[in-house]
Amino acid sequence: MTCRAVAVCGLLLLSSAVSGQGVPLKRNVSDFHSEGIGLTETLLKFSHQEHFPIAIEYVDRASLDNPIKVSLRNTTIRQGLNAILLQSQGCRWRLHNGIVEITNEHAREGGEDWLRKVIPVFEIKEQTTAIWASVLLRQSLQMVLDPRIKGFAGDIMGPLGPPTLKPVTLHNRTVEEILSYIVVHSGAEGWTVAGPPEYLARNPQSGLWNIIAQGPSAESYQVVLRIIRQNF
Repeated sequence: MTCRAVAVCGLLLLSSAVSGQGVPLKRNVSDFHSEGIGLTETLLKFSHQEHFPIAIEYVDRASLDNPIKVSLRNTTIRQGLNAILLQSQGCRWRLHNGIVEITNEHAREGGEDWLRKVIPVFEIKEQTTAIWASVLLRQSLQMVLDPRIKGFAGDIMGPLGPPTLKPVTLHNRTVEEILSYIVVHSGAEGWTVAGPPEYLARNPQSGLWNIIAQGPSAESYQVVLRIIRQNF
């Protein structure tokens, strides 16, 4: 079974006091049981139940469709992650600046790694939502990929959630670093890539990721997974 990855990059810049915090790996988890779903959804379900942010930088069909079974009792978050990933190949996890990052050896396959493109300046000018910040990041990436683009017009449809992100300017950060910043500082649940590596290589300007936000009007991880499956 090919492994899939959950990647979560660092919270970057701002206060060093945030570094290494946010995910109490030694905390005992509630009893966790999951079966009949794939590795990616199992990890998202575990993250959702235990309230720690996560990001997924690699998915493939096996990670979505091959069911695994996990039962956790009297264990910690750290031990739970280890137990889940025992059922994968090539996956690793780490805690990096307040986010759990799980990588996969196949994550760089399928073309240029757009998630590691450096954005010279990323600016949030006024308090906004995680979803709208994600849109701004997508536009910033498009301008890096095509310098002829000077701006954008229009609006987006769908739930945005409550404004939680304060104004900020980030310099020379990668796309994945900015995504993790958005997640940590908005209280979102995480972010995932929008499809397998070959899809990302074909569609660098049409949406490489999805934010998993919180709140009654936000897109749950189940909704995001349905969107990802459409890109296979």
